Amino acid sequence: MKKLIIVLVSFVITSIGYAQQNAVDTNNNVLNALATYGPDGANIGASSFVRNPARPIDGTVYLFESWSNNTLIVTTTQEKPIRLNSNINFNAKRNVFESKIDDETIFTFDFTNIEKIVINNRVFKNVYSPVDGGYRIFEVVAETNDFEIYKDYTIDIREGNPNPLLARANDKYLMRDGYYVKKGKSFKKFKLKKSAILQVAGSKSSNLEKYAKDNNLNFKSERDLQKIASYYRTL
Repeated sequence: MKKLIIVLVSFVITSIGYAQQNAVDTNNNVLNALATYGPDGANIGASSFVRNPARPIDGTVYLFESWSNNTLIVTTTQEKPIRLNSNINFNAKRNVFESKIDDETIFTFDFTNIEKIVINNRVFKNVYSPVDGGYRIFEVVAETNDFEIYKDYTIDIREGNPNPLLARANDKYLMRDGYYVKKGKSFKKFKLKKSAILQVAGSKSSNLEKYAKDNNLNFKSERDLQKIASYYRTL
């Protein structure tokens, strides 16, 4: 009986290991195909080696806690989006999306042929920022025919201190965020507050204010702001 139990446990562990490895291999095959051929011959990324910092740093540069994120990649060259069911995250330090091929290799997505990436129902686009003097990947907080509000993520490093009383000998990654608004040719930093949003809305501001009040929506809430932007598009 003991032998039978051991055999069954061994079979289950082997099966789980095989399934996990098979999922990794399938994902990597998709990534390698995208790097080599891509949709309609236009690749959307490439592999590179991971270089660990010389000394350990606490915290993380990645936006999502898990790498198991449901993702749709909408390209500029094919009708159907590419679907990845796991193994993708946003590196805020490098301002890129990445997938892990193995412990020493990552796949970096190139937005040249990508229109947008939708990850866990959150939309990210590569947008030209005059403030930064180049293209950056922003999260789309609200989008209308007249204006868009974007969220930017950056990484700072807080230096460690050898003082044992402070309990932070190592450096630490700190994730920061900020907002931008794009309206016509204007692109500037933006505060997520009622007065600023109503100013951007222009002649439709009174409609938005009433809609938000009637539906108990907060202009500082990203989720509520999406509802307000959706209503704006109906005006």
